[in-house]
Amino acid sequence: MMIDAPVALITGASRGIGKEIALAFARDGFRLALNYHLNEAKAREVEKQTTQLGGKPLVVKADVGDSQQVQDMIQKVMKQWGRIDVLVNNAGITRDRTILKMTDAEWNEVLQTNLSGSFWCLRDCSKIMVEQKEGAILNISSIVAMRGSIGNANYAAAKAGVIALTKSAAKELGRFNVRVNAILPGFHLTDMGREVWGKYEERIRSEHTLERLTDIRELAQFVLFIAKQKSASGQVYNFESRVI
Repeated sequence: MMIDAPVALITGASRGIGKEIALAFARDGFRLALNYHLNEAKAREVEKQTTQLGGKPLVVKADVGDSQQVQDMIQKVMKQWGRIDVLVNNAGITRDRTILKMTDAEWNEVLQTNLSGSFWCLRDCSKIMVEQKEGAILNISSIVAMRGSIGNANYAAAKAGVIALTKSAAKELGRFNVRVNAILPGFHLTDMGREVWGKYEERIRSEHTLERLTDIRELAQFVLFIAKQKSASGQVYNFESRVI
């Protein structure tokens, strides 16, 4: 790893999509800031794996749903690396329930983490990127933001908000050479998705034009690819084989 290698902050990096994105960036020579909220053991495992790939990761605990913790996290990253070149807004939670049964807390918790958390990370990282006169922000949204979904209106609404945030931020930050794009992953067999897969495997398969799920490692490579593109901003990329 070069001492002047670019720095990527990846939220929700201890498992699932975030973990695979961290591994992809490590393989490409990035210095990493790996955010997690609750599971330090899993975060340390990702730290170990990215170190073996030649990275030198910084593990930072923070609840992105708390704006003060976001500020503290970014200060730690700046103290360690002195810059942030890429932000991957990946952290997210689910509190699935049908609308008629959903509680205020279940609605608010998901919006707080998935939408407000994305905004706070974007806002504070973009201040640094504006000073650097370059940066890339990748917001991980979801296909359900476009299609809707039964039983997780809170999640779909938050991820739809992330798309609107992406487009607005791209327009505001483009003059500072800061690129903002959103990626819509489909269904992946992460910890978050396995329970749903067990119940609805046949239906999920039938909705995909390739009759199979996309590879999470290919998704991570796609995130890395978009982060490195200098001419793309304000775009929403659907990375799966279901037709919107």
